[in-house]
Amino acid sequence: MNAPLTQINRRVLIVDDSASIHEDFAKILSPVALDDDGLGATENLLFGTPSAAPPLRFELDSAFQGHQALEKIEAALASQRPYAMAFIDMRMPPGWDGLETIERLWRVDPKLQVALCTAYSDYSWEDIDQRLALNDRLLILKKPFDAIEIRQMASALTVKWQMTEDAALKMNLLEQAVEERTRELSDANIIVQNSPTILYRLRGEPSFPLMYISHNITRYGHVAAELVRSPNWAQALIHPDDQASVDTAMARVLDRHALGASIEFRMRTGDGTWRWVENRYIPVRDDDGRLLEVEGIILDITERRVAEEKLALLARSDGLTGLANRATLIERLHQAFAAARRGAAPFAVFYLDLDHFKRINDTLGHPVGDLLLQEVARRIKASVRENDVVARLGGDEFAIVQLDVSDPTQSAAMANNIRDTLLAPYHLAGNALHVSVSIGISTYTAASLDADSLLGQADTALYRAKEMGRNQYHFHCAEISREVAERMTLASELLTALDGDELTLNYAPEVDLHSRRILGMEAQIVWQHPRLGLLPASAFVPAAQRTGAIIALGRWVLDRACRQMRLWRDEGVAPPVMAIKLSLAQLKSGPELIYDVLRTTARWELAPWDLRFDVTEATLAQTKWTHNDVLPRLRELGVTIAIDDFGTEYSSFDYLKTYRVNHLKLAQTFIDSASRDPASANALRAIVNFARDLDIGIITEGQTAPEAPLIEGSEAPLSSAQGLYFSEAVSAEQAEQLLRNSELPPKGNEA
Repeated sequence: MNAPLTQINRRVLIVDDSASIHEDFAKILSPVALDDDGLGATENLLFGTPSAAPPLRFELDSAFQGHQALEKIEAALASQRPYAMAFIDMRMPPGWDGLETIERLWRVDPKLQVALCTAYSDYSWEDIDQRLALNDRLLILKKPFDAIEIRQMASALTVKWQMTEDAALKMNLLEQAVEERTRELSDANIIVQNSPTILYRLRGEPSFPLMYISHNITRYGHVAAELVRSPNWAQALIHPDDQASVDTAMARVLDRHALGASIEFRMRTGDGTWRWVENRYIPVRDDDGRLLEVEGIILDITERRVAEEKLALLARSDGLTGLANRATLIERLHQAFAAARRGAAPFAVFYLDLDHFKRINDTLGHPVGDLLLQEVARRIKASVRENDVVARLGGDEFAIVQLDVSDPTQSAAMANNIRDTLLAPYHLAGNALHVSVSIGISTYTAASLDADSLLGQADTALYRAKEMGRNQYHFHCAEISREVAERMTLASELLTALDGDELTLNYAPEVDLHSRRILGMEAQIVWQHPRLGLLPASAFVPAAQRTGAIIALGRWVLDRACRQMRLWRDEGVAPPVMAIKLSLAQLKSGPELIYDVLRTTARWELAPWDLRFDVTEATLAQTKWTHNDVLPRLRELGVTIAIDDFGTEYSSFDYLKTYRVNHLKLAQTFIDSASRDPASANALRAIVNFARDLDIGIITEGQTAPEAPLIEGSEAPLSSAQGLYFSEAVSAEQAEQLLRNSELPPKGNEA
């Protein structure tokens, strides 16, 4: 798909009743020179950039009447040497005029690009449009002719013919590959149709439509073809109570570094009953990391689950607290380890020990001690999620298997919650008691040796917590403990900073590449940290996302950006739009985000259409998969939406047709590649033109001078840039000065 542009077809047919005109075209288009089929030379001819390359040479042919042109077109097609374009005169008595000639030629060769040569005294634009329905295959060349204009037009139309031909060829090859793979899967059906294993494929683009599912799904009362046609195939198969877990697993698959994921859920059968299945996802990506497909395997594990439930009914719980006992914990720990090895979410193991519990037993007696253990068990159970496993190992020792842990910060947050919950006073048998807890935590990684070693690591971490003063948690790895502590501290300090003057918004101008006018400002947060100095967003936003502080931070950014927009509007210098980055957590807040937008814009006397929210492709994909409707609702309010870092996640862009996004922000890496590689440059232009067809604007990030022609040469309705070529993100005062100047020259070119 990334093959370089093939040799360009430079065959040109001149259709004119005057021999002198043919001679003029020959002089203009047939200088003796070497062929140059590179994209760089094409850009030079199209857009007038200087070049030392020699002029192009075209292969010319002549026809003096329309019927003669038709014969030549037919002969060229028969010999498989079609013309790329034709210059056709409007008046050619006594035969067909130019319009009838074009009509007849297009019936034979609809790909032919045409330059219609006409004088002001010929047909009006309305006449031409009525006859030919003006389209992108036809350009009008007004007499008297200009040699440069003719050369540029010939170059542009022949390149356009070749690019259209290459795109059609690539699409045909892609369709053949899809057909071949479908045939392979059909053959595979013969093998798997009698197997309990179900195979399926999802297209690697947001909404993840089902492309294929093996025929043996009929064993469960479903028709494969009906599921493939259904836009709600997932909802038809997955138990509603398991949908959130499946969504979490899919989110892991969307991580461009993930090798796969595994999840257990209940699958609906045709008669409305449920079967437990294990679902394994395998992402298929191209060399650049863009998602092509998601391949899936479904295994029926109902009998295994039934056996597990029978075991759970046996006496495998702690008699005093009702929690799981040591044997049950070990069994569930081994299951979690095996599932993680197959691609399920990582997990963590907690080892808990009450501080100085022996004193309570010795002073108040074992009955009070037992009451305390029962209340501690109840509080721990209330502090974890339903699918986490809580066990009493004996005495005052407890353990937890925390499932679905994507980041150690989640374990730290749960440990803090448990510690604070257990610190609350106890009133037992007329006694007011206080007790604290020490907690050791180990986390599963790909390097973990086995399940038992994780419990041992948690035990070791517990003793480290006791040695360091008790009433705290510690990870088995000092580095993890330090990193988590830094994140938790940073998140806590961030919440404090929201009420102070430590956070500031800078503003990056977005500039029209053609007029140099400022089209918008993007708000970028920085933190003047009292200990760490000036921090960019990348230094603290990830911690805010992991700890949940991102919601409060996002609300602060929205309010301050709107306030600044109001101040600029009062000064008469406001940009057309204020751009704000939007996180997945904010989108998941649903109606709360909608309310924040309405409340904040009303507070600062703005309208929703004064704002643009930037979301990443991965965020867009997850909101689509989970049927989150916040973005469409924001669009209904008038907010504009841009996809940030576009072109880095997915190989297909067809999904854009289903979204009402307003802009694409092209990733810096994408543009860098296009500036070095002709094939990438060709792909970049295809994306820009695709966006044009959907009336989607283009914004390029990190724009530098050499890259500008790649974007300026496209046909997009709006091409704007953001980056150091024009201005880095600046303070509100500096941004106001830029807005007062109205137009922004490239850096280094200021007057």
